[in-house]
Amino acid sequence: MKKIIMAIFLSFPLAIFSSTLVILECELLEGGTIEDVKRINSAWVKSVNELNDKKVRSQVLEAVLADNIEGFMYIDTYEDSIHWGQIRYEIKNGSIQDIDEQFDSVSKCTAGKMYDAEES
Repeated sequence: MKKIIMAIFLSFPLAIFSSTLVILECELLEGGTIEDVKRINSAWVKSVNELNDKKVRSQVLEAVLADNIEGFMYIDTYEDSIHWGQIRYEIKNGSIQDIDEQFDSVSKCTAGKMYDAEES
């Protein structure tokens, strides 16, 4: 219990001025549209924000000028890496399996990155 309290206490100053970004690089599958992706992503954000008091923000990026003009990206913003872990745990345990299946039916993500970001 003391370790948990200490971890929360130590991460508090970082949580005020930082966030965790997850960037996923994806491609549409045959028959999938960017409108499908945006609709499913909006449902995903609503669902994950019901899992936790902290809020996730998400954006769908469409390529204007890129090596892969057919691809798109998600940028998900979590309050901190602990928040990301909590949401990931819930997803792994099937909390929003139906939405994950919808994503899988229209798109495939081929790469992902996670960053801690701070205001400067």
